[in-house]
Amino acid sequence: MSQGRHRGPLSLAASWKVPVDPRSARVRKTPFASVLQSRRIVLRSLAGGGALLAALAASGRRASAQEMSDPGPGRWQIGAEEIVVSLGAQRLWAYEGDEMVLTTLVSTGTAETPEVATPVGHWQILVKMPMETMTGTIDGTPYEVDDVPYVMYFTNEGHALHGTYWHNNFGTPMSHGCVNLPMDVAEWMFRWAPEGTPVTIIS
Repeated sequence: MSQGRHRGPLSLAASWKVPVDPRSARVRKTPFASVLQSRRIVLRSLAGGGALLAALAASGRRASAQEMSDPGPGRWQIGAEEIVVSLGAQRLWAYEGDEMVLTTLVSTGTAETPEVATPVGHWQILVKMPMETMTGTIDGTPYEVDDVPYVMYFTNEGHALHGTYWHNNFGTPMSHGCVNLPMDVAEWMFRWAPEGTPVTIIS
């Protein structure tokens, strides 16, 4: 057992692939295709030998000094990397060791009903899929989102971090429970975070 920075004892879990039962009624695997990138939103600067990546909002606006210097809530789990998402701030931070390497606005679940809430807790990336079409039913209403890119499932119920091409309203809850990411950020995170990477969702 190891102590987390913000919570009591954390159990150690081995990293392995597990079957995922997606939130959707059916999920179709789609061959990976290049995703058109409309703009670059990740700023890279090298300082002191370490890379600092700060993601700007999808609207293309410049990052404020506060965003660039905000270290976020810090680490909550052990591991080489960690992804931390705040539901209240609608923001994600990625850490390598204790160093924040990326921050971005996100859109989490609307929480209008429990089935569309993003679950608070300690998770890990279970399965990564380059692209999937997600369908399901929420409150009796069917939905289908074709070719969702850079999918990283972190619960067995189908909650995932993934790229989002159908809206640009990051910073506002918009999803069925997943964590919607700007496209460039999702592509970077998909390459950066291996399966087993800790994911912490805080309120």
